[in-house]
Amino acid sequence: MTGTAIEPLRVEIYSLYPDARPAEAASSSVRGSLPVRAVQHCPPVAAGSGLGWYVYPPADFALCWDGHETEWSPLEENEPVGWRSLAGGYDARLPDAATQLADVPERFRADLDIFDRYGGTLPFLDADPRASNTIEMVTGVVARTSPGWCLLARGVPNWPAQRGVQLYEGVVETDWYTSFLPTIMRLTEPGQVVRFYRNIPLMCLQPVHRSVLEASRKAELVTGQGLAEWPDDVWRELVSLRRRRQDPELRSTYRREQARRLRENANYQPIGAEEADQPS
Repeated sequence: MTGTAIEPLRVEIYSLYPDARPAEAASSSVRGSLPVRAVQHCPPVAAGSGLGWYVYPPADFALCWDGHETEWSPLEENEPVGWRSLAGGYDARLPDAATQLADVPERFRADLDIFDRYGGTLPFLDADPRASNTIEMVTGVVARTSPGWCLLARGVPNWPAQRGVQLYEGVVETDWYTSFLPTIMRLTEPGQVVRFYRNIPLMCLQPVHRSVLEASRKAELVTGQGLAEWPDDVWRELVSLRRRRQDPELRSTYRREQARRLRENANYQPIGAEEADQPS
């Protein structure tokens, strides 16, 4: 796509669940969990944290893997209320799944056969029969992006990792794939109860343009092991930046450099500087 104009980004995120928490812009402070110093003085952290949109689970629930099989349970008052096995590729559904399609608009009713595989209700969880600690969760979220744009589905950036679970990352071609966004997770600790909450972000969707994916595959990688292999100009740039960083009279040298570049180049757009100043 070299030389091709990039389509302006438009992101649409819809949920099958009318009472689910809607997707929302990611927070530069990770909803207040980052230290104030990191948000105010480290634009790279603020920019990384604030890139994309949070997606939430449609319900409070828990998973537990005993080393052989995985079970799930809804949560009531933060406690599991009835474990159900996911063995054998069983498709788990939320307790109120049968009612979720009751209010489907008349214009959509002729197409409800797309849920026949799930017993005419919305899908939720299933475990890989070959690896029962690998779970696919259907959040009910469908996303669509402008031509040329994809979404990277990943864990929430800079959110503390939850014990006992790993979310797989994947790039979804949402400019044509208008279907459930896959959320694949792996349970890592036998006997560990892992809880998920409808008001805590499950994952983050981050925009990636196809041209970036193509460029990364074709990129020329230059490496240098040991200072003897460093180019002179790279060394000079490092020395210049490190001397400023070591000056006890200077603070926030990264943001200072952003401000200088902004003054000298009207087309320069600092990454993360605006986000760091925004309340969350």
